Amino acid sequence: MQSSHTLNQDDALEQISQNVDFLTQQLHRGRRIGRFPRLLEHEYLRARNRRFLEIDRRIIAGGLLFYLAFCWSDILLGGASAQLLVSLRVGFAAVLFALLWWVPRSFLAPYMMVVAAVGVFAAGASVLFFITLIPAEMRFAYHLGMVPIQVFTMVALRLSMRAMLTVSLGLFALYVLLLLLQPLQTGQAEMDQILMVFVPLFVSFWLMLIGLGAYLAYAVESGARNDYVQNRLLTLEAVRLKVLTRQLHELSTTDSLTGIANRRYFEQQLDIEWRRAIRQQQPLALVMIDADRFKDYNDCYGHQQGDICLQSIAGVIAAHCQRPADLCARFGGEEFVLLLPGSSTADAARLAEKIRLDLAALQLPHERSEAGFCTLSAGVAAMIPAVGEHSDELLRRADRRLYQAKDKGRNCVVSA
Repeated sequence: MQSSHTLNQDDALEQISQNVDFLTQQLHRGRRIGRFPRLLEHEYLRARNRRFLEIDRRIIAGGLLFYLAFCWSDILLGGASAQLLVSLRVGFAAVLFALLWWVPRSFLAPYMMVVAAVGVFAAGASVLFFITLIPAEMRFAYHLGMVPIQVFTMVALRLSMRAMLTVSLGLFALYVLLLLLQPLQTGQAEMDQILMVFVPLFVSFWLMLIGLGAYLAYAVESGARNDYVQNRLLTLEAVRLKVLTRQLHELSTTDSLTGIANRRYFEQQLDIEWRRAIRQQQPLALVMIDADRFKDYNDCYGHQQGDICLQSIAGVIAAHCQRPADLCARFGGEEFVLLLPGSSTADAARLAEKIRLDLAALQLPHERSEAGFCTLSAGVAAMIPAVGEHSDELLRRADRRLYQAKDKGRNCVVSA
């Protein structure tokens, strides 16, 4: 029978395998920006938002400083509206800086990308508004100011093609509306002829820039989604490897029937504790336990019931391994051992007696036993080992006392 811990690990491996298969299916869809299934999409957006808060917030701060730097153009080109333009620009930038500081600390933090898109759109719209305030002969210069706004939109919102396109097309639509409501004219015939050629070229250039931005945003977002899935896969593979390594270790150290340590692991720990006892000159106790008349039990009740009986005995013994260094193990067949570092012979004997009584209290039927139920015999030995002695001596002493317990009629503990 597998231990519950092993079953939990099997469940974990099954869950990991399902997640790996699911993520692999997402990878096979190729580079695309379509939404993931709901839960994965939610986790991806959270990861994207964290990245945005860590990196892109600085880009937006830099963009706002660049936006502020154009106060010089307001002063030089604003004419009578120069002071108003500077005040509006500084005030607007101050509001955006405040939002940039506050939003990541507020309930809006999960929506930072949306807030950033609104902020970028507002910055672009403010430039379009400024165009209506400056003298007509200087307005063409502010039209050119939409180019850095568009470039900044492409950079700041590159992780979301939808946000980038929405802001870009929204600003473009506002710009076209502005041209319809306030045609770009200076009142100078020669300059107006140049602007008649300039405006269609500028509009075409802006549309081309939006198209380029859409392509770049598509490449960046699809790559980011792909990388996210691959990183999740790598993480899951690392977890799977860790679980498999732990499971392999347990298979090599745990008895598959009873779920307690096997003989190999016991012998390793005995060697470790023996050497520690030599260094510290502390006692090391060993209890060797044997199920009484177990062969008769198997003959009478069958091997399947015999396995259940061994599991019950192992459970009783394991329940008394209270200290971190205590170790119980199946030594072979119906034999068990209990390793007790730092315990004297008397301490180990008392513990063995408790185990014997607890098993007897279960009243597991055994019609071929003298008691009528399953019992055990135990031999107890303890040593303060000296340099040059071997742990086999402790095993021999415990085994010898186990045989003495058998000779005394079974169902008892012998420690001297």
